[in-house]
Amino acid sequence: MNYILKATRVIALLLFSQSILAQYEVIEKGTIKKIDSLFNFYHQDNQTGSVMSIIQNEKTIYQNYKGLANIEHQIPISNSTVFNIASVSKQFTTFLAMLLEEEGKLSFNDDIRFYIKELKDLPNKITIKQLANHTHGLPNPDELSHLKGVETMNHKEVVEMLLNIKQTNFEAGDKLVYNNTGYILLSIIIERVGEKSFKEQLEEKIFTPLGMNNTTVVDNKNTVIMNKAYSYNLSGNNYIKNPVKLSTIGSSGIFTTIEDLGLWVKNYQKITFGKREFYERMQTITVLNSGKKTNYGLGLQHDKHKGIDVVFHGGGTESYRSYILHAPEHELSLIFLSNKGGMLGLDVMYNALEIILKDAIQEKKVDKTVNNKNLKKLEGTYEIFPGSYYTFIAEKGNLYFQEFGRTDKTLLPVLDKNVFNFPLIPHSRFTFYKDHVDFHIADMTYPCAKTVLKLPKPESINLYNFTGTYKNTEHNTSYDLVVRNNNLIATHNNKSYDIVLKPLGKNSFYGNQSYFGKIDFITNTNGVIESLKVSGQNLKNIVFKKSIE
Repeated sequence: MNYILKATRVIALLLFSQSILAQYEVIEKGTIKKIDSLFNFYHQDNQTGSVMSIIQNEKTIYQNYKGLANIEHQIPISNSTVFNIASVSKQFTTFLAMLLEEEGKLSFNDDIRFYIKELKDLPNKITIKQLANHTHGLPNPDELSHLKGVETMNHKEVVEMLLNIKQTNFEAGDKLVYNNTGYILLSIIIERVGEKSFKEQLEEKIFTPLGMNNTTVVDNKNTVIMNKAYSYNLSGNNYIKNPVKLSTIGSSGIFTTIEDLGLWVKNYQKITFGKREFYERMQTITVLNSGKKTNYGLGLQHDKHKGIDVVFHGGGTESYRSYILHAPEHELSLIFLSNKGGMLGLDVMYNALEIILKDAIQEKKVDKTVNNKNLKKLEGTYEIFPGSYYTFIAEKGNLYFQEFGRTDKTLLPVLDKNVFNFPLIPHSRFTFYKDHVDFHIADMTYPCAKTVLKLPKPESINLYNFTGTYKNTEHNTSYDLVVRNNNLIATHNNKSYDIVLKPLGKNSFYGNQSYFGKIDFITNTNGVIESLKVSGQNLKNIVFKKSIE
């Protein structure tokens, strides 16, 4: 049966490629062959895979798909396979909110507490616009769920968790920190002002008008979806199911096909539904309170790639990957969907862009000259998140990366003046400035401030002073702190692993988990510990009170 499926698939691919070339002689056959070679280089028929479309002037000029949507039943990916598009969902949520704004049901300048009374205790105003541009400062659901010791949650459970938030990580508008909370809360506002479910409104106001008949919204991982591509991890020679842990909507949760996404992309190229102003607002970069410009808008990002203006957004959850990339001046858009994981989508998309627009490419002149004197200025320890530190060491004309507290180090190849490749993660680099370094991973940038750490001597800290049970009431979770093998350990009833805490100062420690990164113990006037505060990636000062024995 497998041989029949494979033979049928090969014939279908040949016929499909021929029909595309016959119908749209927009790009040269030689260019098609180069893109085919690029796409096929990353894919095999008997593994998880991807589907890709290229659309120019509202016409599909290229499409290819390869790999398996379902490993158990050897079902191949096709142009009708349904994928979870993860954060690419955010642009649909923004577009829907703009439609509701046109109807007078909300304003992007409104305080979210007007619509979500449960968040009345937040310390400062947050606007709907700040939810959509990631400057709201609220903690992220992924880290909060880890803190609670919960691995999987449906959308309703995530919402209940977020509505218990009482504090922010920073004042709204001060920073842009990408996370999912803003768009989940925006979906709640949309439901309340639209007086229908988020799913119903998306279908009525966007999917149906555009003819996206194979697109739906899913808020529970157990929902059955026809023609779905499944998420797997490859462990050795065996595939293991890798289902979505948090089934959220607004920030994620849209399942669709490459054909339906093509309709959405064509509407971007030539408006047939909605307003051009919507997309223009969505791709207008955000300016922070300080006046600093970012490259993020409202569900879309705007940047340059080798001299080409690009508008884009990616998505990833478990092994699902999605990407839409526009080159507006060239009326060109690329779409990529996958269940293969990793960052191969970036390789395929940007290399394909360069193949098609080879005459528009402007290679930047780079300066790879370095000397040890200048490298010495880059040395030091930088904080990427509270409790997570990177160390950089200059030796004999080279710069090395070292995880804090470890002795092994990694050579960082030079990309440009003060810019270094990070070989341990694909599509990542460090850009150094006077007092900080920007850590770029794919489309995300994390500013890391330079810091000086003076660790106390282990013998000066009595670890037993910090033991006990600490409980957080907002999220109804607690940790036991115990001493084991001369280490302070945080344990949770729902976790199979321990969190090792190392001293940072007299009353502060750093942990080995991103959501449990920095722990500050709070004492009363008598020096007795009353509580602790946990900070980490997308979390700050979550209070746990010590139980009285």
